[in-house]
Amino acid sequence: MRPKRSTPTGAPQPIPEGPFLPDGVTIFLVDEDDAVRDSLVLSLRAAEQPVAAFRSARQFLDAYRQGEAGCLVVDMDLPDGGAVGLLRKLAMASVLLPAIITSRRLSRTPPSGVLPAGPILFLDKPFGVDELLRLIRTAMNAGDGGGRGR
Repeated sequence: MRPKRSTPTGAPQPIPEGPFLPDGVTIFLVDEDDAVRDSLVLSLRAAEQPVAAFRSARQFLDAYRQGEAGCLVVDMDLPDGGAVGLLRKLAMASVLLPAIITSRRLSRTPPSGVLPAGPILFLDKPFGVDELLRLIRTAMNAGDGGGRGR
């Protein structure tokens, strides 16, 4: 086990070694901001997590293959339909990935429209990779692995 880190309350928490996702499970990161996307990819890979990054909903949809298991981390304000639009397209294809919607303005403006079924969590930017990993673990546990048609 690596050294312990402190939580906001000061209680030490062990930093997990190696990937905490099962084999064949990927973090799908969709964010149009190159700096945010690149930073998260580097941080997730440094934490030994499998990640595939995309700059748009269209790019993700073109690459995603039915049945791939994972967790979707998607920016709310993507220019090509946003997170809600992407989740709706996936739901119409019977794909229910656990999702984390990120935004700089979530705390002020909740997403509009009806969200599809499935575990969907929200995360305000900026955020740390440890916080993101905790939410991914929560979403994956609630979603039973995600990605498989239901």
